[in-house]
Amino acid sequence: MLHALIIDDEENGIVSLGLLLKKVAPHIKIVSTTTSATRGVILINDFRPDIVFLDINMPNLTGFELLEKIEFKKFHLIFTTAHQEYALKAIKKSAVDYLLKPVGKDDLIKAIQKVEKKITENEKVPDIYMLLKDLGEQQKQKVAIPTKTGIDLVSVDDIMYIEANSNSAVVTFNNGEQTPTSRSLKEFENHLSDNIAFIRVQNSFIINVHRVSKYVKEDGGYAVMQNKKSIPVSKQKKEEFLKRINLGAE
Repeated sequence: MLHALIIDDEENGIVSLGLLLKKVAPHIKIVSTTTSATRGVILINDFRPDIVFLDINMPNLTGFELLEKIEFKKFHLIFTTAHQEYALKAIKKSAVDYLLKPVGKDDLIKAIQKVEKKITENEKVPDIYMLLKDLGEQQKQKVAIPTKTGIDLVSVDDIMYIEANSNSAVVTFNNGEQTPTSRSLKEFENHLSDNIAFIRVQNSFIINVHRVSKYVKEDGGYAVMQNKKSIPVSKQKKEEFLKRINLGAE
C-alpha cells in the first residue's frame, strides 16, 4: 500500500481528490490532508509519504516555497493547479507530474500509473532539488526588447510592469526607466507565460507580482506597484492575481 498526502488550500479540492482516489486507486492510503502549506511542511517531514499531491498556488507559501522548506524530499510529487501556465517547463524538465483542476478521472489514473511504474522499476524519485534549481533559473531568464536603436536583452526580474501602447508596448523597470518597444503585449504575455511572477491583470498591463506594494479593493480593485503606479485588476483576473501575491481570494 502506498501512502499519500494531499495539500491544497481549498477544502473542496481535497475532498474531491480524496473521493476520486478511493474510486480509482483504493490501494493508496491518504495518511493526512491539510489546507495549510505551513502545516504541509510538517506533515511531509513527519509522515515521509510515497506520494504528495501538492497545490501550486496557495496563500502564505506557494507549493514551490513549501518544497524549499521540507527536509524529506524522497517522494513522488504530483502538482495540482488550476493554471496551466504555472512553471510547467521546469516541472516537465524535472520529470514531476501535474494535474489540472478540476482533476479528471483519466488524468489521475495516468499520473498514478506513472508513479507506480517508477516504483516497480526502482526508478529514483523525481529530483526536487533540480526542480527548484530550474525554477530559480527560470526567474533569471532574459527577454529581448526591440528598440529604435537595436535589441536590449534584459533580465525579466528587472521588469516591474509592461503597458500596452496601441500595437506595441512600454516596459517599466524597477529602477524607474521606461523603454518603448515594438513588441506587443500579447508577445510579452506568450514569452512570460511560464514565469509565475508575471500576470496579465487586464487588457493593457502585465505586472511583476514581486513588485506589488499592496492591493486596494476600492474602485473595482487595483494593484499599487513599488513606484506608486496604480494598475486596475479585472474581475476575471482578480482571483488568480490574489493567489499569486499569496493573499488568497475571498
